[in-house]
Amino acid sequence: MAVVQQGVAAAVSPNRLVVKDGQLIQVSQPNQYAIPSVWTYRAFNDEIQATTAFISGDETGREQLLKHVTWPAGPAAPASGGLVLPDRITNATTEAPPTNGMVVATDAKTLNQIRTTLAALRDPVPAAEECTLQKPGAVGISLGEVTVMLGDATCPQAISTGGGRVRIPAGLGRELLDLIVASDRAAAERATTKD
Repeated sequence: MAVVQQGVAAAVSPNRLVVKDGQLIQVSQPNQYAIPSVWTYRAFNDEIQATTAFISGDETGREQLLKHVTWPAGPAAPASGGLVLPDRITNATTEAPPTNGMVVATDAKTLNQIRTTLAALRDPVPAAEECTLQKPGAVGISLGEVTVMLGDATCPQAISTGGGRVRIPAGLGRELLDLIVASDRAAAERATTKD
């Protein structure tokens, strides 16, 4: 195990998000082909390069070592409930399967629909009911200042890097992903027709 102060960059859609010491931890396997046993653990926040633990071994061994790492508490949920979101969204970026290429929505209608949908989520998740958001199925959406991770039916919750964890309806992550993909595709088509 190694811990470095300026480790890996934040991911829009990490492999897994787990809760440790009240902090969301981004769990990723940076190079599954060259070094399959090494996984990284870092706070799921908006720092470009955060303190990161590199842990090698099988899952049981990694979990045992991770018990000896203490993380600072993450941001608190807003007093009003819900997710901390930017006041204004100028773009929404996510990874689109199957290639995991980045797609971006910049049109006002799509951005307004995404923000309105996320702002309406107000059912907080008690600490005892937190679950692990993981791929495939979970969708991460960067909204500029914050990233929101939305789970699937195995963990129907949404989390904001700014604070807040709420229950979500089944399929919401996929629905917002589809909106962003459609917006990105429409923008590409408009750009092509201009040429």
